[in-house]
Amino acid sequence: MNTYTLKKLNSSLLFFLLILPALISFSSAEAKRKPDWVKQRPADPAFYIGRSMSLKQGGEVTYRTEARNKALKQLSSEIKVNISANSILRQFEDNYEVKEEFEASTYESVEATLEGYEVLTWEDKKEYWVMVRLSKEKYAMRKKMKLDYAKKMCATYYYDGKKAVENGSIYEGLLLYVQAIKTIKPHVGEDLTYMDINGNLNLGSDIFSAIQAAFRKVKLEADQPNYTIQFSKELKVPLTLHATYTDALGDSRALANIPLHYYFTKGDGELSNIASTDRDGKATCDITRLISKRKSQQIKAEFNLNVFLEKETEEDKVLLKAFFHKEYLPHTSFNVEVQKSTAHVIINEVIFGDKAQNAAFGNIVRSELAQSYFNITQDEENAEFTVKIDSEFISGDERKGQGYSVFIVFTDFNISVIDNKTQMEIFSDGFNGLRGMQPGSFEYALKDARKKAKQKLIDEIFPKMEKVNL
Repeated sequence: MNTYTLKKLNSSLLFFLLILPALISFSSAEAKRKPDWVKQRPADPAFYIGRSMSLKQGGEVTYRTEARNKALKQLSSEIKVNISANSILRQFEDNYEVKEEFEASTYESVEATLEGYEVLTWEDKKEYWVMVRLSKEKYAMRKKMKLDYAKKMCATYYYDGKKAVENGSIYEGLLLYVQAIKTIKPHVGEDLTYMDINGNLNLGSDIFSAIQAAFRKVKLEADQPNYTIQFSKELKVPLTLHATYTDALGDSRALANIPLHYYFTKGDGELSNIASTDRDGKATCDITRLISKRKSQQIKAEFNLNVFLEKETEEDKVLLKAFFHKEYLPHTSFNVEVQKSTAHVIINEVIFGDKAQNAAFGNIVRSELAQSYFNITQDEENAEFTVKIDSEFISGDERKGQGYSVFIVFTDFNISVIDNKTQMEIFSDGFNGLRGMQPGSFEYALKDARKKAKQKLIDEIFPKMEKVNL
């Protein structure tokens, strides 16, 4: 290589080294140049588009996640949700709870079920940008595929449920209807018309009708619908019923495995637990305690829907209750006429050292006993119980103030209950020295003492009497 050529190469190398920083700077500027979709939100009729920016604050995961979520939310807002006339929401549009619950979830589910979208990102030192876009054609195709599959599965559960009910397996059939409803729950706002070789179905209304038809087949009948029982805190009164269904030939057959719920519709008390009817269609629930003192009470035995609902989500419960409407649940009733024990009441009342003639407080106690525990009778010989009420009101001090006096009255009280069959005292309680105070006179203080004594009787003594078998 001659000297001239070497000098020429050295000159070229020197020129390249001089312009290299400028080339690097130009390349870096090109890399950081904002793409068009960052500068301006693109409009493409073939796509749903969402675009968002987050400042690079906090951790990398935080701002990246925030930007993507915002973009997806924006994309989902472009997808219009139309409630079909053949949807479950239209079927239950008068049901406020269903309407509110599922209209909201219909819109929320769009964002939750998005898939198949494209993602573009761009960032510089301060900003992180995300754009997501979803083909409208692909979205519609996926949505249709999911709906078609849900309809097919729902129809399968529906037909299996109908077959089970026709064969007398009512409980199994109802469980299959529950699965059918849950299958189409994500599509409550969509057209649920379904066509197959069996014909044309509207899955919402046809399942609703099938559930009603299944319940109409069930008959719950009380073996003894009317009871007359003695009021008592400890009972074992069996309430027995039989469940039957009508088969295809019109014959009545025992219906097993029907879950039942017994509860008071009038009055109040405690009942033993009952799960379901046995193989003979029989179920028995015991009244173990009466709480209410009302004369006429009623207990209802009803198909126990809670068996279907107890493990479901709150959203599923709302929808299932709309299909399994309480109005259509099979039921029967037991009427209970309550007879209280008879008691003869003996009152001994002393006021300020003298035996009271009208026994005002004793009569108050007797009235409370009549409302809560006994039929009060004057027939002492035939009464089942004797109740003795002893009360004494003792005048205390007169405490004088400036221009007024406060009077004090003390109350001693005892009540005892005797079983006339055994002549044994089965209950006794009371209190001493309960103080009543009022200005003006001892008579005013006496009224206050009676009021306090009555309240103490109700709050403290009667609850103890509740535990005694009267």
